[in-house]
Amino acid sequence: MRLTHPEYIKLVFRTYQLLRSTPEISPALKQPTPASIRKECLTVYKERPDKKDEPVLRSFFGPAEENKSFLTPIDNFPTDGFRAFSNYLKGRAAKTDDKNVELLAWLIDFPHRPFRFGMDVILSEREKAILNSDEGFSENLEKDNKEEEDDKAEEIKSKTHANEQEAITITTNDIPVLALPISLGNDTRSGEKHLPVNRQWLTFWVPLVFAILSLGFYLLYDKGAECMYWTGDHYEKIDCDADVKAKDLLNEERWKNFRKITNPDTITAWSIGKLYYLKTNNVIEYFTAGGKHPVYVTRTLKVLSQHMFDTYLRNNSVGVDSSAESQTKSLTNR
Repeated sequence: MRLTHPEYIKLVFRTYQLLRSTPEISPALKQPTPASIRKECLTVYKERPDKKDEPVLRSFFGPAEENKSFLTPIDNFPTDGFRAFSNYLKGRAAKTDDKNVELLAWLIDFPHRPFRFGMDVILSEREKAILNSDEGFSENLEKDNKEEEDDKAEEIKSKTHANEQEAITITTNDIPVLALPISLGNDTRSGEKHLPVNRQWLTFWVPLVFAILSLGFYLLYDKGAECMYWTGDHYEKIDCDADVKAKDLLNEERWKNFRKITNPDTITAWSIGKLYYLKTNNVIEYFTAGGKHPVYVTRTLKVLSQHMFDTYLRNNSVGVDSSAESQTKSLTNR
C-alpha cells in the first residue's frame, strides 16, 4: 500500500499511543519527560544502531562524532531541546516538525520508518484499522481548535442578550443539533410560551450515541484480527483466540521477512550488514531481519559486522549458491 505523509504521521503517533498501554514499551516513554526521553535515546542507540536512522539523528542532535557515533551528541543535547517533542507525545501539539515524528518512529522501532515519498509498504490489520478510523486525526487538530475558539466567541456574544430567548443551532462535526429555547432570568414577554428542556431525553440519547460510536470503532479495529507465534525458526499465522501462550499481533512485514538462519555455515560475506545476530550464553543465533529477539523480547538483535563475520563465520563459510543469500532473497516470494 502506498503511504502518504499524513497517513505515516498518523500511524506513528497512534502506534505509540497503543504501545503505551502494553508492557512492551519502555517506562521512559509511558510518562515522558525531557530527561527520560534523552535517557531513552541513549539506550536505544546503544541497543540498535542502524545506518538508516542516521539522517533523523543528525537532524535532531546534530552531526555525529569523527567515529560516526551519535552517543556524545545525544548525551550533550540539552533537556530543554526535548520539550517540543515531549508535548507532541502528550498530545499537546496540533502539529510538530517532521524530525519529531521520525524520532518517535525510531524510539518505538516503527517498522516502516523513515518516511519516503511514494513508499509502498505491507500494513498489518491493526495498522489498516488505524488508518480507517478517526479520519483526519492529526490534520484536523488545528481546525478543531479554531472551531472551539469560534464557539467560545459565539457563547460570549450570546450572553449579552441574557434576557432574550433564542433557538441556537450548534454544529459539531458537521452534524446540526437544535437546542430548544431556554428562558434566561425572570423576564417573561407577553404572548410567548417557554418550552422546557427535556433533560431526560438528553440523558438517554447522549450516552446511547456514544456507545454506538464506541462499538463501531471496536468492531472496525477488531475485524479480521490475526496473531502470529514463533515456531523456532519462523513465524506462523494463528487466530488470536487460539490457545497459544507466546503469540503476538500479526505484523505482516515481520511474518514475511523474519527467519532464523538454521545453518550458519551457509552465511557468506554478502550477508555483512544484511543479517542480524544475538549472542546468548556463548551461543550465537543469526536472523534475516532486525528488531527484538522472538524469545528474549527485551533484547535487540545486532547487525552482522565485518568483525563478527571474520571472527565466527569466515572459516565456516561455503559457496554463495548455498548461502544465506538465497534464504534471505526467497522471503520476498513468500
